[in-house]
Parts: sequence; C-alpha cells; structure tokens
Amino acid sequence: MVKDVLVDVGVGEIRLALLENGELSEVYIESHEDGTLVGNIYRGKVERVLPGMQSAFIDIGLDKNAFLYVKDVLPLQYDEDGDVLPHGEGLPDISELLSQGQEITVQVIKEPTGNKGPRVTTRISLPGRYTVLMPHSAAIGVSKKMESVEERKRLREIAQAVKPENAGLIIRTAAENLTEDKLVEDIQSLKLLWQGIVKKEQRGAVPRLLYSEPGIIAHAVREYLTADVHRFILNDRTEYDKVLALLDDAAPGLKMKVEYFSKSYDMFEFYHVESAITEALSRKVWLKSGAYLVFDRTEALSVIDVNSGKYVGKTNLEDTALKINLEAAKTIARQLRLRDLSGIIIVDFIDMHQKEHREQVVQALKEYVKADRTQTTVVGMTSLGLVEITRKKVRQPLYKSLTIDCRSCQGAGYKISPVTIARRIEKRIALHMAETLSEFVEAVVHPEILKVLEGQELENIEKLKARYSCSLKLTGSYEVDYDEVSIKKALL
Repeated sequence: MVKDVLVDVGVGEIRLALLENGELSEVYIESHEDGTLVGNIYRGKVERVLPGMQSAFIDIGLDKNAFLYVKDVLPLQYDEDGDVLPHGEGLPDISELLSQGQEITVQVIKEPTGNKGPRVTTRISLPGRYTVLMPHSAAIGVSKKMESVEERKRLREIAQAVKPENAGLIIRTAAENLTEDKLVEDIQSLKLLWQGIVKKEQRGAVPRLLYSEPGIIAHAVREYLTADVHRFILNDRTEYDKVLALLDDAAPGLKMKVEYFSKSYDMFEFYHVESAITEALSRKVWLKSGAYLVFDRTEALSVIDVNSGKYVGKTNLEDTALKINLEAAKTIARQLRLRDLSGIIIVDFIDMHQKEHREQVVQALKEYVKADRTQTTVVGMTSLGLVEITRKKVRQPLYKSLTIDCRSCQGAGYKISPVTIARRIEKRIALHMAETLSEFVEAVVHPEILKVLEGQELENIEKLKARYSCSLKLTGSYEVDYDEVSIKKALL
C-alpha cells in the first residue's frame, strides 16, 4: 500500500490528509487558535464525586469540568505479552479512591463534545517516536504489527534492560529493525520529559497545564512519517524547513520522504482531497459497481445501509449480494476512519442466505478495520443480519468540525412542508385580523411559503379577506425565517 501524507497550511487552519493508494483515508483539522486537548496533562482538583455513576468531575481549568470514570483511576494490569487484562467485575466505590477538593494529575483521552467536557484518566502515557512511556506501570509490550518473533524478542530485551524504574514501556511498530542506540535515545528523552512533568506537579496554582501535546504538524511527523510512508508533503516553506530540522536528530533517514509543494494551485484540490471530504459529509456514498451506502446518525448510534443501486449482477441474487457486500465492507472501513465515526455502528448489508457468505463478509470487514489507528471492533452479525461495530471515541466526528445544524430543520435532516407552514401562517393572519380590525394588512413571509400562499392556498387567502373585510398584501423576503411571518398593519 502506498501512503502519502499531505499537510495543508492555511491562513486560519492546518489540515492533514492521509492518502492510501491515492484515496483519502483520514483527515484532521486544527485551527491556529485552538489545538487538540487529547494527550494534554493537567494538575486538577476534584470538584464532585458521584458514587451513583462511579465517576468524578475534575476541574482542569477549562470551561467545562473533565469527566473521570472509576476504571480510569485504577492501574492497568498486563499479561506477559504486555496486553491489558480486563478488570474484574467488582470495582471499588470511587468515593474510596477520590474525595472532593483532592488534587490529582490527569491526562485527556477524549475531546469535549456538545455539553460534555473532556474525558480524562490518571493513567498517564507519553508517546515517543519509537516507544510509549507509561509512568507508574511495570509492563513491557511490543507492537503486534511486528510479525518477526526474533525482532519482537530483541526489542523486548532492550526495553527490559533500559526501562526506567517504576515505569512501563510499549515498543511501537516504527521501532522494527531500529538500532539499540536509537531506541535507548527515544526512551531516555521520554524519561526526561516525565521528570520535568513531575517537577511541575509539585508547585503552582491548581488547576494548571503540566504538559501540552505538540501541534498537528509535529504530531504528524511522530505518528505518520515512518518507513512505510511514501511521501510527506507540505505546502508551506517555513513548516517544511521545521520538519527537516526536526528529523535531523530524530530520523535523518526519513528526510528524503519530505517534499515541498510549491505549485500555485491548491494542494488538496490537486490530490482530490476536497471532493473526498465533500463525499464524507454527504449522506450517500457511491461504490464503483453502482451500488451505494447510506449513512444516518442518531444520538445512540450510527447506521449504514448497503443498497444495490444500479448494480444488477451477472449470475444470481446470492452472488450479486456477496459481491456488493464485499465491496461495501472495504468502503465502510475507510469511511469510518475518514468520517471519524465512533460509538456503536450498525451496518445493514444486503441479505445473504448462505452462512459462509455472511461469515466471509464479516471476516473481510474485520481485516479492513485493522488499518484503523483508532480501536475498532467488529462484534459480529446479529440474528437479523445486522453487523455490529464499536469504535473508540477520541475526537469529534468530521461533520462536527465542518458543518452546522440546518436553521430550518434544526439538524434533523428534514423540515416541515411549505403547505403546513402556509396554513399555520394563514391562522396567524386570521387571528391578527380578528383582534386588530385592521383595514389593511401586509404579511411578509419566506419566498418558498409565498409561492404556496399565492398558489394552491390562494382560495383560502381570498376567504380570509372576505371574512374580515380586510385587504391583504403578501410579500416575500429571505430575511424572514422559513416558518415565520412578519405582519404589518396600516389604515387605507
């Protein structure tokens, strides 16, 4: 797979796009004023402890208090491979662990959404280029994406030898075939970073920020600029030079992958990123076969419906359904990443009668979501033929960053018909005529409603004028809301 990273530095924001074989798979947007909170470490104060919810609200200095769940207070347990072991069923009461007014160090793991503040944890982790340092832990883990048993063993032995006291380590995929010196250097830099945070922890006002995650470009260099990336392209000369300088010490061998986009035209337009973003914001996504997907969302979950569309197949219905579903599975996995959907996701594939075909589609979906950097689990297919997926929530979905709720439909996706609105307005006009006994009334409405009042509702308007012996002038204006009317009165 060919991976390209595009960094578009604009006047008010920086946008990052990950292309896989030329197709947009991930996009992130960060304004120059507001960076991400995820990864930031704060010294906060417990505002409220809620035993009934097994949680607490922590003041970390933001507009809204952070949310801390009891599981995020307890230390993690690991097996010998470094995998997290599940907590037992009996969790302690959170009031035994925290008390109101207590000072506590926490790290943001989820961005604030809607009326909710950020979610935090006391289990701090500091990611480096090749390793992740976990203070107050003892585990050593190696990325399972490394297939070589010998390489995993070598890296584990190095980590075991240089692991800081009272801290755990996770060896990242980027460390594969890395020299021992480079690995040790990365671990030492994280150790110094944590020592600095501990010093800041000791004194100062509460709440306060102890550590801030680097900006989107430095983050992209750390997380995306690896040996398997084809190109890392920036359209800003200053940021391009900064990236090269950053790689001088960290990974000089990767500097050849960094390119400066000097063209006069828009980089995202050139690489068809803008059209892919537009598609990711739309309800319908077409597949190459002529079938299509429909995305809907509710408060509880997201729903994806697979439709055959223009594709009719060549053999029989079962084979047609299988082919469409396999194509849909690949696109769904990519759209989940691109749209940054999270929580519960339900997919209604086209019905398949053969059990092996259903299993084939579910297995294909499981393989495709492995490329997702965000934890995604394909739970399986229900008895109704619906596939359940869960995806960890870290950031706001893409549509939250780029859209606002429709003023007419209030974000519902539909609005009251113009005929219904017109008849409501007729009643308001009639009430005004009856109460004021005006000889002349002017009603200003939205142009779309005016068409109805002067068209199919014209007979009712004439009846109103006759009933109250009142002249009525209808005027259209876009300054009036779709479901409102501005009534003016005057004597003849």
